[in-house]
Amino acid sequence: MTKVSVIVPVYKVPEQYLRQCIESLIAQTMPELEILLVDDGSPDDCGAICDSYAEKDSRIRVIHKQNGGLSAARNTGYQEAVGEYITFVDGDDWVDPEMCQVMYDVAAKDDVDLVVCGISKDYAHKRIPYAYYLEEGKVYRDQECKQLQVQLLMYNANMGAAYAKLIRRSLLQAHDIQHDPVLSQGAEGLEFNFRFFEYLRSAAFVNRHFYHYIYNENSISSSHSEKNHDLVVRCFESIDRVIQSSDNKDELIPWFNNRLMYVIVTTAISGYFHPGNQEPYQERKRKFQEYLKRPIISEALRYGHTEGISFQRRAILLMIQLRMFWLLNIMGKIRKWYKSHR
Repeated sequence: MTKVSVIVPVYKVPEQYLRQCIESLIAQTMPELEILLVDDGSPDDCGAICDSYAEKDSRIRVIHKQNGGLSAARNTGYQEAVGEYITFVDGDDWVDPEMCQVMYDVAAKDDVDLVVCGISKDYAHKRIPYAYYLEEGKVYRDQECKQLQVQLLMYNANMGAAYAKLIRRSLLQAHDIQHDPVLSQGAEGLEFNFRFFEYLRSAAFVNRHFYHYIYNENSISSSHSEKNHDLVVRCFESIDRVIQSSDNKDELIPWFNNRLMYVIVTTAISGYFHPGNQEPYQERKRKFQEYLKRPIISEALRYGHTEGISFQRRAILLMIQLRMFWLLNIMGKIRKWYKSHR
């Protein structure tokens, strides 16, 4: 019996990262494992690299498909999966050898729908483990899972990503929950989790940082892309629709607006006013002002829920509210320098 299916979307991943990812999965201590490498029509050597590993390890299956984006690639892997549980790993990240075995053992012992593990962000010269509000050894059930859904929206809870989670496949099947293929980037993992957590009835946490997120300053989430900015907003619009019909609505709304404050800051500093954005300053300023007019963005700024937000981010929000865009331009340059020297 296949206990865990690992789903890895692959598209234009630098070779060194892709090999590190696949080899970390081959090194898993769990024998009852399948590794689904989904080549999302990558135009480089990614598909051939995946095939070469599949020839050497029978646990690996490679699925070649036309390019459809990250969400569609995850869905393809999910549809092919046969494991009791599934987990997502991005093609440029890597995981510790015991991740699948330890998380599955917890899932089996406690009979839970979800097991969450820790994430560390790996920079070139530094590794930073994420902090969590979860309690190891505790089984969250029923109404307590509604509080976990609230944590999805809490930036400092570090719960939003699709990866670093072991999910009971039958629960997703029962409610036909997949990634939205239209929301191919941005906050697609958070949007998927939010719908999934509406049906979550049991969960546990393993306080070990098994998952290693590789910071890449050239990735789409770390650079300016108007398409990606739009997709992030659309993901949050989708989440908002779920909230409006949720019986957890009153607790979710404040944290929804709080999370959008982080999105607005990131879009300004890592997006429109990122040094990599080569458009003239006046054009960047004009486009960012149009972005601020989008209904859920303007509503979040009006709501002003800044609980837990750092002094630096609050200062950036103040600059935005006062329309001091020239200062945002300077902040973008400072942030890029700081990130590249970590």
